[in-house]
Amino acid sequence: MEGLESFFTSGQQLNLFLISCAFGFPIGVIYDVFRVIRIMFIHGKIAVLIEDIIFFMIYGVFIMSFTITAARSEFRFYYIFGNMLGFVLYFVTLGNIITKFLKMIIQAVKKLIKRPAKKIALICEKIFRNFVRSCQNIKSGKKTLD
Repeated sequence: MEGLESFFTSGQQLNLFLISCAFGFPIGVIYDVFRVIRIMFIHGKIAVLIEDIIFFMIYGVFIMSFTITAARSEFRFYYIFGNMLGFVLYFVTLGNIITKFLKMIIQAVKKLIKRPAKKIALICEKIFRNFVRSCQNIKSGKKTLD
């Protein structure tokens, strides 16, 4: 009587480990999205904590999907080790290059936006002051226009 195999051969396990290493790269890309958000918007510890929880939830879904589709729903800890190895390789190579490049772009965009934003803020402040002065004049009964 032949049934389903209940174990992976060493060759199959090596393939699963290499695939899990390769899947560390997309996990690194997802983490880079959070890194870029942290670069763009400075926020506190609670926001970082929430982002980390979201990242690990995404990773949990990812590792569960990998286990179900590639490993016949058999979870092994070396999948996580392979993911971490691939993630670290991505992080120290391509991830650093991409993050540095995006940092430069974000800083350039911030510089471009800063000057017009200051001018718009000054104009809004003048308009607000004139509005307040007009309201005070109306309230006090003055009918002079500035």
